[in-house]
Amino acid sequence: MDTTQKGNAPEPAEADVIKLAAEIGAKTAINIMEKERQKQLSERHNRKLRNTKLLLRNFRMFKLHSENAVAELQDIDEDAYQVFEEMMMSSEKISNNSLFVESIKKSVARTRIIVTHVSDMLRLYEIYCEQSGKPEYIRRFRVISAMYVDDEALTASQIADIEGIDERTVYKDVDAAVDKLSALIFGIDGVKCK
Repeated sequence: MDTTQKGNAPEPAEADVIKLAAEIGAKTAINIMEKERQKQLSERHNRKLRNTKLLLRNFRMFKLHSENAVAELQDIDEDAYQVFEEMMMSSEKISNNSLFVESIKKSVARTRIIVTHVSDMLRLYEIYCEQSGKPEYIRRFRVISAMYVDDEALTASQIADIEGIDERTVYKDVDAAVDKLSALIFGIDGVKCK
């Protein structure tokens, strides 16, 4: 039999090697893609945790801002608005006063929405902790409240003394609470998917 007439068809053993190489290459590519997907999900989850901690760290300031900002221009008497407008006009950095005032109004509105949402989610978290019946869950809510929400901020050391726990436990409680709060604040995007 003349092997030159077979053309470019690989030998049976060569075909098996090619098939095996293709399967290994496909599996490797799938594994790499899955690892990259998991990495992206983990990074997104970590970003939500950082954002939750950032929201909590600044919650008191956001609340003060939204409660005390002078954003409803219809509530400002004409003289106060005139002073505010003149002050804005004198600034060399701001070229369009009405755009600046509008920006302040939008910032106050966004801050109020955030404060309201975080407050509501904190209330839901409190209910979740109470309904769990687990003392450590209830303590975690108290720790989060004392550290970030209550009018008077307490340090981790002060909270540890009040709760009768180690200072490291305070930080562990914060991390555990932030994990649950992230799910409440950000919904499915705040949950770590495996």
